[in-house]
Amino acid sequence: MTTLVTGGSGSLGRAVVQQLLERGWPVRVFDRRAPQTPAAGVEYVVGDLADPAAVDKAVDGCSIVIHAGAVMKGTWEEHRRGTVEGTRNVVEACGKHGVGRLVHISSMSVIDWAGSDNGPVDEQARLEPHPERRGEYTRAKLEAERIVVAAAAAGLRCVILRPGQIFGGGIPLINGAVAREARGRWLVLGDGTLQLPLVYIDDVVQAILAAAAKNIPSGEIIHIVDPEHLTQDEVLAAAGGGKSVVHVPRGVVFALGKLSELPLRVLGKQSPIGAYRLKSALARLRYDSDRAQSMLGWKPQVGVREGIRRVMQQAAR
Repeated sequence: MTTLVTGGSGSLGRAVVQQLLERGWPVRVFDRRAPQTPAAGVEYVVGDLADPAAVDKAVDGCSIVIHAGAVMKGTWEEHRRGTVEGTRNVVEACGKHGVGRLVHISSMSVIDWAGSDNGPVDEQARLEPHPERRGEYTRAKLEAERIVVAAAAAGLRCVILRPGQIFGGGIPLINGAVAREARGRWLVLGDGTLQLPLVYIDDVVQAILAAAAKNIPSGEIIHIVDPEHLTQDEVLAAAGGGKSVVHVPRGVVFALGKLSELPLRVLGKQSPIGAYRLKSALARLRYDSDRAQSMLGWKPQVGVREGIRRVMQQAAR
């Protein structure tokens, strides 16, 4: 029962592979480059997700496929090839070779955050209506998820996981959603009270393996978010290194975002801090991951606070 992991060299992919090996599962990794130090017991297939033949070769003979491969940054063409066409190729290969289960790693960025302001975010939340205004990553992940949803409706056995803000295993805890560092201080957009959909990487892996092993109805979408929802200020208090925190009022943030759009619009470009992106990023949301408990039996084994402690301990070494 070989399990294929796409994107096996990424932080999440590596963590998944390690856990599969520890459980004694035969593992195959599909990635663009062969590792400098191959892991014992892992079969490697080198290729590009945008290459149907390479994906077909990787999927052939596997009973489970964990599709974690995606483009994280770059042009729309790079996102389209690696994430959208790559997912299409994985789905088609899974159907061709009768794969027993596809676990597709999507993203909560596909949700209409701006339109969900002050409301709960669960699996029934509306999808992003303007992905092109949110950025290439959101646009590509949304198109990829729709490909998997359509495949499930056509009979492919698959489950879609939407992890929250993953941290640990090389993925930073403090990113733009939390704060930005400026002259030795943390710059927080807003008043610092936004709840964050954090989840420690080991807990995400736990959910992925549960989704691969359990008999879940095909096409189910499941959010993976730690039930303890820390705010921006709480994260900085735990992991900010004692640096002072400066809050930029929401009104000022939106005014600056609007101003940034004008010169870039003349150049035919989109502002990375445009008003719509800011409205999405600063939406006051409440997160619900009850389905992960009911369908996967998932409860974080590590949790956010212990995860932060481990990250801080690792950074101090």
